[in-house]
Amino acid sequence: MGLEYEEDYRNSNIVILNSCTVTDTADKKVMKYVKSIRRLKEERNIFFIFTGCLAQTDGDKISGIEGIDLVIDNKLKHKVPEVIKSFLENRFLDIKSIKPSRKGRFEFEPDSFLGRTRAFLKIQDGCNRMCSFCKVPFARGGSISLEYDEVIRRFKKLLELGYKEIVITGVNITSYYWNGYTLKDVIRGMVSLDGEFRVRLSSIMPDEFDVSILEFVKDGKLSPHLHISLQSGSDYIIKLMRRNYTSKDVVEIADVARKYYDGFGFSGDVIVGFPEESEKHFNETIDTVKKIGFFRLHIFPFSPRRGTVASVMDNQVPYEIKKERERILFDVVKGLSVEFKKKFLGKDIRIIPEEYVDGGVYGYADNYLRVFSRDISLKRNEFSYVKVSEINEEDPTTVIA
Repeated sequence: MGLEYEEDYRNSNIVILNSCTVTDTADKKVMKYVKSIRRLKEERNIFFIFTGCLAQTDGDKISGIEGIDLVIDNKLKHKVPEVIKSFLENRFLDIKSIKPSRKGRFEFEPDSFLGRTRAFLKIQDGCNRMCSFCKVPFARGGSISLEYDEVIRRFKKLLELGYKEIVITGVNITSYYWNGYTLKDVIRGMVSLDGEFRVRLSSIMPDEFDVSILEFVKDGKLSPHLHISLQSGSDYIIKLMRRNYTSKDVVEIADVARKYYDGFGFSGDVIVGFPEESEKHFNETIDTVKKIGFFRLHIFPFSPRRGTVASVMDNQVPYEIKKERERILFDVVKGLSVEFKKKFLGKDIRIIPEEYVDGGVYGYADNYLRVFSRDISLKRNEFSYVKVSEINEEDPTTVIA
């Protein structure tokens, strides 16, 4: 459209705030940005568009905030360029005239990712599950999948654009289904293509994940890395969360994965301090986390979301206990990460260099280990092999080559 992207929103004329509402912390961060942008509007003319999941679930409340020029539902987010074009040409907006297109939530087909070496391909949106703590179905609606042929066409296009790593994304990609095609069919179609590239799965639901997908790790095109939406390692708490798996099920996925690739990397999400979580339940989560061998873990203190079952459950865990459990689990994972990284000392691993800094370059290995190499001759966005020489115990996700 002839507009320039500005890295610092404070120097922009048009600001688009794409909001998240998965946790209370996310809401607070969003509102912090809103206040900052409102202050900017007092200094100069800024067109402020608010969209995303919080716009979908709390649109009426957001619309009443002074300084926001336009609130766009998440389901119409793909129309943001059209909105901006209309505003620039007419200085007038009739949001009611903007209708969802046929492709709806899959309208965007980016040609670039603002200088990133990693591309993202959205194949699914929404969720049919109603976990007791989760607000996502209210924000995204039911599960919907992109047509299989269109998925493969977009994947090929990203390869042609030069991307060596493509991340398969969605709210719940394990629920992908289109006319008989499943996630396994999608991955099979991708890894069968010619060329040197890698496919990374963004996040999996343990009870819906087909472990036979891991067969594709053997040819080097499916990354030996899983991000597991665990949430709890206690079967009692998992049941309260209304999730249909056990801690044993998740451990078995990890065991199968390691049979295909010994250095398989596991990252994931865990909620601590869920209602009724006792010390015993928390220790069961620690035990499960150790058995899986996570080297990265997003740890969230339980955040009550309005309208969910868990927000009104009895026996809510005090904030101080939640923060203490977060700290304990962080230390556990830091130790697991150090042990995991020691496996690669003296070994060659494949990375894609991404970010150059003084004295070296950062990149990610196939299993999602972050690697710092002192070899500045490595080419950005090109597969390279480096030998791991030391580990950084203070940074639990990085090895040094």
